[in-house]
Amino acid sequence: MNKILMSFLLLSVISCTGSDEDQTPDNKPSIIGTWYVEKTEIYKSLNQQILVSFSTECQKMSTYEFTSTHLFSISFAQNNNTCEKANVVTQKYTFNQGNSTFWFEGQEKYPYYITKLNESDMVVEDRTQDFDGDGAKDVLRRFYKRIK
Repeated sequence: MNKILMSFLLLSVISCTGSDEDQTPDNKPSIIGTWYVEKTEIYKSLNQQILVSFSTECQKMSTYEFTSTHLFSISFAQNNNTCEKANVVTQKYTFNQGNSTFWFEGQEKYPYYITKLNESDMVVEDRTQDFDGDGAKDVLRRFYKRIK
């Protein structure tokens, strides 16, 4: 009985110590970095359909670099048989770590929701548009992959 108790206590100590280190605020994944969109999903409330669209190789060249205060985006688009730089935009944003949302300056009423974030993946939801015209807001999900 004593051996069983000791084994249980040892396993409890081992299982607790490793996970505590992984939960420190300094080890939390961050949106800061450079990303590209791998795919998008639009959830339509009218018929509960999900439309999935994968980024082309040209679209994957588009980058979204989050700094602590700004998003720098460079988009590429196909023009005939050539992938060309289409747009460069810099926007100031505010990030609320408490509820994992961010919004752009002057657009506080239109937050983006980060529903998944780890070292390599981020999923951002836009819940502000009605894609199917039923009067209800639909959900646009962008699936990002970290470049650096």
